[in-house]
Amino acid sequence: MWQNLVNVQKRIAPEIITELLKRFDILKQIEKHQPIGRRTIAKQLNMTERILRKEVDNLQSLKLIHVDQKGISLTGEGQNVISELEPFMPVLDRRIDLANELKAHYDLHDFYVIRGDADESSEIQQGLSRLMAERFMDELFDGAVVSVAGGSTMASVSEFLKPVHKGLMFVPARGGLGEEVSYQSNSIVSRLAHATGGEHRMLYAPDSVGDVALESLKSEPSVKEVTELNQASAFVIHGIGDAFTMAHRRHVDSAVVQKLEKNHAVGEAFGYYFDAQGNIVHKMKTIGIQLEDLASKKRIFAVAGGSTKQEAVKAYMNLAPKNTVLFIDEAIAKYLLESI
Repeated sequence: MWQNLVNVQKRIAPEIITELLKRFDILKQIEKHQPIGRRTIAKQLNMTERILRKEVDNLQSLKLIHVDQKGISLTGEGQNVISELEPFMPVLDRRIDLANELKAHYDLHDFYVIRGDADESSEIQQGLSRLMAERFMDELFDGAVVSVAGGSTMASVSEFLKPVHKGLMFVPARGGLGEEVSYQSNSIVSRLAHATGGEHRMLYAPDSVGDVALESLKSEPSVKEVTELNQASAFVIHGIGDAFTMAHRRHVDSAVVQKLEKNHAVGEAFGYYFDAQGNIVHKMKTIGIQLEDLASKKRIFAVAGGSTKQEAVKAYMNLAPKNTVLFIDEAIAKYLLESI
């Protein structure tokens, strides 16, 4: 995995990564404000003019920038370099310091933190998906069964998976008909199976059903098979959502929304809505993984990005089992640490 190579490089020659990040930041400032002067760049990046002058000379010799009386601008090659590097930058610039601080305060298996706020950049969200996929592939084994929840981040994980293990089986962690098709777990397990050369099963069940319908669905052979596979799965991958965003996306009725408002819900996972203390305030009646099932799994991979989800993630920390690996961005990590 390329991420393993980066980790080794950080240990052997961290100055290479540091230099790359510094030059990338300079190129991004030029891209935003070109033509721009040296003094302005130095001030924006909190860098001395002497150091910046040296970096400008290096970038100019590499033909990545053009310097004239108007200021500094990108060359076509410089723009190409930004485009090629940008998808990798969030993962490359992992905040290991924040991850270590979180591990010292929260009893989870591991934390991964990437720089920035996913609400402000789609590249950050993609970076979370990439990092989660890398770590997930490191733990997979032949014949593993994986329970998969729906969500936007889950939908992009398949882009970063490869067929390195045999006999993988992906199953929806819960019913999800009613959401946007691309975010439904049925769609996502299909994409994950295709990316890894594995198999998948579909769960044709709505996100929420009544008691009678629920019992009837449980007796269906295809539903029963998925239920048994979820019980047997070694891994669960899922996102953590803001309560009202998820309620809106799943078209819950007004009575439930009022209940969530009355009980100050902040987050959602697996159809469970919870308040800031992690107390369950509403549970959707759905087929699939239940919160109490998580502790028995080999590993739980949970992900959330963006400052709009910081309260949801903080609340979920009261529910997350110890076998959880949490993937978040810098905005959420700092909020968690400031809230301790």
